[in-house]
Amino acid sequence: MRSMEIARSELLREEVSTTRLDCGLEVCVQRKAGYAKKYALIGTRYGSLDTKFRRIDTGETVDVPDGLAHFLEHKLFAEESGSIDDVFAELGAYSNAFTDYTMTAYLFSCVDNFGPCLDTLLDFVMRPHFTEENVENEKGIIEQEIKRDEDSPAWQAMYGMLKGMYQCFPVRLEVAGTVDSIRSIDVDILTRCYNTFYHPSNMTLLVVGDVDPNEVADRASAHLDDKLHGPVPAVERLYPHEPREVGMKRVERRMPVSEPLVCFGFKDNDVGYEGAQLLRKTVCMEMLLYTLIGRSSALYNELYEAGLLDHTFDWNFDCEKDYSFVIFEGKSNSPDALVDRVCKGINDSIAAGIDRELFERARRSFIGSALRAFNSLEFIAYNFLAYHFRKMRLLDRVGVAESISLDEVMDLGKQLFDPEMLVVSVVNPMQ
Repeated sequence: MRSMEIARSELLREEVSTTRLDCGLEVCVQRKAGYAKKYALIGTRYGSLDTKFRRIDTGETVDVPDGLAHFLEHKLFAEESGSIDDVFAELGAYSNAFTDYTMTAYLFSCVDNFGPCLDTLLDFVMRPHFTEENVENEKGIIEQEIKRDEDSPAWQAMYGMLKGMYQCFPVRLEVAGTVDSIRSIDVDILTRCYNTFYHPSNMTLLVVGDVDPNEVADRASAHLDDKLHGPVPAVERLYPHEPREVGMKRVERRMPVSEPLVCFGFKDNDVGYEGAQLLRKTVCMEMLLYTLIGRSSALYNELYEAGLLDHTFDWNFDCEKDYSFVIFEGKSNSPDALVDRVCKGINDSIAAGIDRELFERARRSFIGSALRAFNSLEFIAYNFLAYHFRKMRLLDRVGVAESISLDEVMDLGKQLFDPEMLVVSVVNPMQ
């Protein structure tokens, strides 16, 4: 008999039920009573970073072309008779898929026909269909996607920064790969990667909505447990050594834009952990940025009034076990002045000591936003597995935010905004 674990948050009045099926698939259900819409998402711990790995069971080391995880996502979503989107549309459901650095996921949302939609999701993800013809046809589709990204100034500004920031680590590589790299993809390498990373034991199914956790687990079990999935693959991911230093301090290019776009950021070498420690750092970083340059901060409003930034300006960060960085981006007619003023404003605030009242205001804003986010099935669906695969619980965000101290935020700021780790990427108008 299967056991079910239940994780609760009294603060959020939410709970997640988790069941491990005989085939190895983990099934997580966050029940949202009274909601009409339902989301289901199945994800695998396999992303664009996984360009080299070792099968411990066979001793084989495998190098794969850049963009293979994204290519595999496309191939699973494209059925022999057409797109899986059409199947979901006939059931009245919306469907999508995405690949990022560390995971690939497939999802649908619906109001009715949840059971047949879940069957469809599990069926096409766990039933690959690769032929030489359909793989070759997919290359043309993905080439067009890559070329669209090459024509996107915002995309080029961001990846220019990442290529300057990282010398070796594959976060510097675009998720979709390059036209040359995807041309070398064939049925054999797709099959080998699918068999390695799409074993149920490496995957998690998440369902959010007004559904019964036992019924979801039973339906998934009936669909998968009697099938032959083979032994669990033991995999060692092989990442190149990344030097502490950035590769290039500045990256520039010209494109047909009306005004410059700038993306600048700081490489963070404090990596190597996951779980509760990583969650605490993630929340701490978000609260730090809320305090220093959130939309209600003095620095943001000073820069806005000076005309150095507009509504396109934003910040973001990515904290993973093996890499971490924070970025700022937007349009500006004076990109260098914007970079200088942001860096000076942040450093001055940290040197003088962050005002406690401002910090507490940022904490309240963060917690309020985090609480509201749990009313959104979309937010939970798109964020749950990103946390889960890093051994963090999305349910714990608010509780951690309440316990973060000003000293922790100050210490992070002193470590993070190292001028030696700053990289600036600018897309200028054509001359």
